Amino acid sequence: MTDPMAVRSDTSKRRRLLTPPGGGRFAAVIFDMGSTLLEFENIPWPVLYRFCLDEVHRRLVRLGHTPPDPEVFWHRFDELLNRRRRRIAEQMREYQIGPLLRDQARSFEIKLRPGELTRLCDAYYAPVRRAVTMYPDAPEVLATLKRSGYKIGLLSNTCFRARDHLEELRYFGLRQWFDELVFTSTGIYRKPHPEPFRLIARKLGVPLKRCVYVGDRQKEDVLGPQALNMTPILVRRPLRRYVEGMTESVEVDQLSELLGLLPIA
Repeated sequence: MTDPMAVRSDTSKRRRLLTPPGGGRFAAVIFDMGSTLLEFENIPWPVLYRFCLDEVHRRLVRLGHTPPDPEVFWHRFDELLNRRRRRIAEQMREYQIGPLLRDQARSFEIKLRPGELTRLCDAYYAPVRRAVTMYPDAPEVLATLKRSGYKIGLLSNTCFRARDHLEELRYFGLRQWFDELVFTSTGIYRKPHPEPFRLIARKLGVPLKRCVYVGDRQKEDVLGPQALNMTPILVRRPLRRYVEGMTESVEVDQLSELLGLLPIA
């Protein structure tokens, strides 16, 4: 396997890896969201999950329900969440936060009234929304690529509702640049399963081989696209652990480096 550091510094190898099969120019650039455009891990997920569930516990009390002690409530949630994580590992099937919270309530014989599940989802997501930030170079990169004629897509693994992420993208001023978006919580599978990649390419109307995929994880965002003849670019983030030699792809440290790699009109 090619030394990844050599790929990052070798112009000829970068050019080879960034040439669409058959030559020509790429037609679409598709972005991951978390740790690529927006940062969700300013608070470690295990800590953030607990904040989220504490909000759900308080919301249930305000709605007139009687949930168990918070520690008991948390341990049951952790059990349910780990079952879904095993399904992800075995089948690459996504899960959704709504059904998870519904199962949590049912496990304690809490009967939710109409509309209350939505309110629990709102409560659960509130700490996530407070913690998320944007990478400062994201707006310029998206705007420049869009003005240069690329179709811009977003494909993100997530258990959260699409509406939550759309609100974030609008808040940070990013939504306007995307032609199409796919959140895996609205479907069955998550990256690196091929179906989400095929779906976003179909929505964009661009062949897979004419798509660049930009993300921060080796398995999901490099190996997944490569299996479909897409061209990946790996954004290396300090919070990620990378296995050197695991993948061969163009790598960058900042999103802004894309503007020196892809043809800009």
